[in-house]
Amino acid sequence: MSPGAAGELVTELSSFTKFRDRIDVLLRDLKTSPAGPGRVGQDAMGRDRFGGGKGEWSEADALHGSYSKVIKELEELSQLLSDSIEGMSIAVLGAHKGYENVDLEVRGRMLAIQDGMNAHHKAEPSHTSDGTVF
Repeated sequence: MSPGAAGELVTELSSFTKFRDRIDVLLRDLKTSPAGPGRVGQDAMGRDRFGGGKGEWSEADALHGSYSKVIKELEELSQLLSDSIEGMSIAVLGAHKGYENVDLEVRGRMLAIQDGMNAHHKAEPSHTSDGTVF
């Protein structure tokens, strides 16, 4: 290998390492922030906070239902984002080391992330280019 090629490999490795480290910081920050999976809905408001107790006010029921749905969707989005960032970190590691040199546990985590993403996409309704759901 020529000295120039070796220098390019070292530079590429350094770039991969810096990129992976930035991804790891993003993942850690997300998981420990109020937007992290499991923390988004921790302080969710109960139905009684919307007034008209015991279901006497249907508008409050509808508002609470919408609020609960938004919290659930935010929790799911946070988990998807966290998994995506973790998957990107694993992909960078695989690109650097070669997939065959990545630990079996890490490979298993990558497959679990992929399975979760596939399940999420199958559960989502499909949209046409004009936004119509089919």
